[in-house]
Amino acid sequence: MKKSTIKKLATLFLVAFAVVVSASTLLAADAFRFEKDVQRYEKLSQEEPPTSDTTFFVGSSTFTGWKEIPNDFQSCKAINRGFGGSQISDWLDVAADRILTPYKPSRIVFFCGCNDIASGKTAESVVDDFKTFVQKMRDANPDVVIHFCALHMPPVREKHWNAFKTFNAAVKEIADQDERIFYVDFALATSDENGAGRPELFKNDRLHLTRDAEKILVPLILESIQKEKETLAK
Repeated sequence: MKKSTIKKLATLFLVAFAVVVSASTLLAADAFRFEKDVQRYEKLSQEEPPTSDTTFFVGSSTFTGWKEIPNDFQSCKAINRGFGGSQISDWLDVAADRILTPYKPSRIVFFCGCNDIASGKTAESVVDDFKTFVQKMRDANPDVVIHFCALHMPPVREKHWNAFKTFNAAVKEIADQDERIFYVDFALATSDENGAGRPELFKNDRLHLTRDAEKILVPLILESIQKEKETLAK
């Protein structure tokens, strides 16, 4: 084989290899778009491993921004594992296997779904993802209890409110038929009589909750956890 032909083949091989490596890197970056968040929580769990009575607060930015979760819920040993922008599918594809299932959580407080619907997913498909999430958690611990926090109605996402309400209603129906799923009505607590999100309970971005809103929601979650204890004690 001529040297020129060998050189051309070698060049083509290097180009092809570079394309494959580049594509793999892009796929990895896309698959782990919250990799830094996941690694941070993995490190925290290694430094102070969750125990059987730890309550995991899991979901998107409503929990990410709720910095007082450990203090607000000291009585149930709460830890915050939310990360902003996440969808339920992110928990199914990446986060759950690394943040949750290794510790076989017995109680999860879950807020997620807003970003899913805002990204264009239907309420029905997000309900299916929620069901899959529940099953994934039960595969890790059959006795796990999940407190689902209903999607509130951020003013900036008004066009999605109907889909949010459809999603909430479907999950409430699931909770009504399952003694280990509890429905916490964030939507009712942060909305006016017309079902619209109360602007004064949202920050200037009209998306995230204020501290005053969080204080309204604290007793709702605590009441739900108390109901769980009473229900399962029977």
